[in-house]
Amino acid sequence: MPVRTLLDKALLEAWLTEFRTLGYLTGSDIRVLDQEDDTDPDTGLIVVDLTEAKTITYLQPITGEDGAWKATMEARDATIELGAVALVNLGNEVNVLGALVSFLEAKSKALLAAR
Repeated sequence: MPVRTLLDKALLEAWLTEFRTLGYLTGSDIRVLDQEDDTDPDTGLIVVDLTEAKTITYLQPITGEDGAWKATMEARDATIELGAVALVNLGNEVNVLGALVSFLEAKSKALLAAR
């Protein structure tokens, strides 16, 4: 069973709340948005705004039954130039994004195992 069928906006919000308690520091805005899905209006989509890159990243389960997730970064039309501090901050944002994807995968695999 694909993990996507077991997820809803309330569960994703709870997982994000739990992730935030782990203490990762990031300037990114991480939130759950309503996903436009006519077949299941309660599904949510995790969105991360990478402040230093001025881009949005969407997190979602990979199609399949193993609970893996992926991060999709929006294409950029403009070049960005970053100094040393901004580049380090962007690196931190990406590291936290990786930790969040790993966290979501662990939660999804546990959810699938409990079924």
